[in-house]
Amino acid sequence: MYLVPLFAVALLGSCRCANVNKHMKLLEIDNSIESNGATKSSSGARKFLSITQKPKASYAHASGTALELTCEAVGAPAPSVHWFKNDAPVYEYDIESNELIDSNPTSVARITSTLLVSRTVSEDVYTCVVTSGVKIARAITLVYSTDGSTDLSERLKLYPLKPRIVVSYKVYVDTIGNNIVLPCRVKGHPRPHVTWLDNKGAVIKKDPRMKVLRSGELVISSLRWADMGEYSCRATNAFGSQLANTFVYPAKAG
Repeated sequence: MYLVPLFAVALLGSCRCANVNKHMKLLEIDNSIESNGATKSSSGARKFLSITQKPKASYAHASGTALELTCEAVGAPAPSVHWFKNDAPVYEYDIESNELIDSNPTSVARITSTLLVSRTVSEDVYTCVVTSGVKIARAITLVYSTDGSTDLSERLKLYPLKPRIVVSYKVYVDTIGNNIVLPCRVKGHPRPHVTWLDNKGAVIKKDPRMKVLRSGELVISSLRWADMGEYSCRATNAFGSQLANTFVYPAKAG
C-alpha cells in the first residue's frame, strides 16, 4: 500500500494514535498510483489522484424508484467531483453561496459523491469526473430504463424526501495555519437544515474561527493542531436526518 509519508503520526498518546491511524488508513492507496502519473510539486509534495470506488458499468433503472451512483476518490490536492449526464453537467444540489474556495495545494483528502437519479426515459450515460489540481480521472456508467416510462410523478418530483448528504470528505489533511473548507452538500424536500458538530461533539455556532456557509460547507480559519479530530455534518428536515463524518488532521509544514 502507498501512504503519503508526510502525514505520519508520531508523539501521540496510544489511544489517540490508534484513532488517527484508523482514519489515516483511508488515505492508503495501492502502488498503481505510481504508474498513474503521480508527480511532485516544486515544494516536493507528491500530487496524485485515484478513484477508489466507482459505479458499475451499467444499471437497469425502473420508473418510480431511486438510483444512487457513487464515486469516491483520494487525491492531493483535495479532489472535487463533478457529474455529467450525456456530456451535460448535472447540478445535484442547490448552491446558495457565492463563496467559491479552491482546495489548498498542500491538502490531501478522500471525498465521496453520490448522484441521485430519479428518472430514466430510455438510456443515459453518466460520467463521474474527479479533478485534483491539473489531474483528471473519469468513470462512465450507462443507465437504462426497464420500462420506457416517461411519466414523472409528484413523488419523483419531490424525491428524496429524507435528507441525503451527497458530497463530503471522509478524511482531510492540510497544513497548520491554512484556511480549510469541509463540504457537506445535501438534497431533500423540504430543504434540509445543516448543522456541524466540532471535534468535541458540540454544535458550531459562535466560534470565531469556524463558519458554516449557506451552502453547507464548514470553513475553519487558521487550522491548529488542537483542531484535529472528527467533525460531523448533520442534515435534518421533517422527514428525518443524516450524519456524515470528516476526520481532520492538521499537519506540520514540511
